[in-house]
Amino acid sequence: MSPNNKCDLRCILCHRPLRRIGEDFTGKPIYKCHNCQYVCTTISTAAETAALYDDPEYFDGWGCNLDFDYDRFEPSVHQQVDDYLDFIAAHTQGKSLLDVGTGSGLLPHLALRRGYDVEGTDLSKHVSQNVPAKGGFPVHHGTLEDIRFARKYDIITLLHVLEHTDDPLSMIGRCKELLNSEGYLVVVVPNYQSLDSRLKDALSKFKLKQRPYKHLALGHHNWVFSIKSLELLGEKCGLQIIYRETRQPAWRASAWHRLLGRFGLATWCWIVYRKGV
Repeated sequence: MSPNNKCDLRCILCHRPLRRIGEDFTGKPIYKCHNCQYVCTTISTAAETAALYDDPEYFDGWGCNLDFDYDRFEPSVHQQVDDYLDFIAAHTQGKSLLDVGTGSGLLPHLALRRGYDVEGTDLSKHVSQNVPAKGGFPVHHGTLEDIRFARKYDIITLLHVLEHTDDPLSMIGRCKELLNSEGYLVVVVPNYQSLDSRLKDALSKFKLKQRPYKHLALGHHNWVFSIKSLELLGEKCGLQIIYRETRQPAWRASAWHRLLGRFGLATWCWIVYRKGV
């Protein structure tokens, strides 16, 4: 196997051949576009993803619960959602909000209190059947491409959703269709170019990590993006990029973590797109 190891797969952005850079500890292959700065793996289906989100352990692992009892969610979960909402208020305008992949529904639930008119979508039947009564807002079941919406929105959020989709270009293109003129798309994803990811990539490459590339969460994630790849995605879909940064989760707010964000090395990518007139 050559060091470059080109394969038949091509980048969804620049269309150059991807390079297979290795495999994770479960045997999943890892493909990289060095030009666009992202990695991907074999794609999980929507059915596989939906099954994951109906697993109680998934929600428990993120400080939530399948009862959607928001008062029993971990404080860090509330802290993070408040951070999301502050960010949305600072970088967007309008009040109609669609939260794609709403999960627990906490974000739309708290957005209601801030005066937003909210709806959600989710692949999970459990979520779409139970969150409306708990959260106080409608949840559409299915993929964004399959759902038929009755209106368009000022703001659409993809918060830790884009990395799970089978086709990021299609997802962002569909969001654009669902936005009002000059509407906003807010995306948050793990940052492939973070300091943490770079260090763990190096340890994995030289077989110094007990579970190589576990940090990429492949299988759970189909893609791991960077700010550059998110910019290219937006440009390819004809969206304006009005803000981008890397930022640590809300519960990591030290001066060191803020410094990482200043140099584009923080854990998550945050980007805001705007649809033209």
